[in-house]
Amino acid sequence: MNDEAQTKDSINIHDDEEEPETTKNSSLNEIFASQIQKSGVAAEPIPIGSLKLEREDYYNNDIGSNPRFFTNRGCIKLEDKEFSMIQIIQLN
Repeated sequence: MNDEAQTKDSINIHDDEEEPETTKNSSLNEIFASQIQKSGVAAEPIPIGSLKLEREDYYNNDIGSNPRFFTNRGCIKLEDKEFSMIQIIQLN
């Protein structure tokens, strides 16, 4: 058997990469704001927890009244629309 054939290096394109893989974690309001912008509406994601509105309890007749069942996912500011802010909440 030929020893040279057994020690031949295999080429793996993933082993030769020197740059680390970069990922960006996007919050839900950032994802929704980018989708709204693609439809032609001026939208800006607001940093989570930066508004007083986000620290208030959530009450709605349609989905129950206990604020512990909800998670704030952020707000989106809209320009030149009938409503200027969208708050994203998740029912747990």
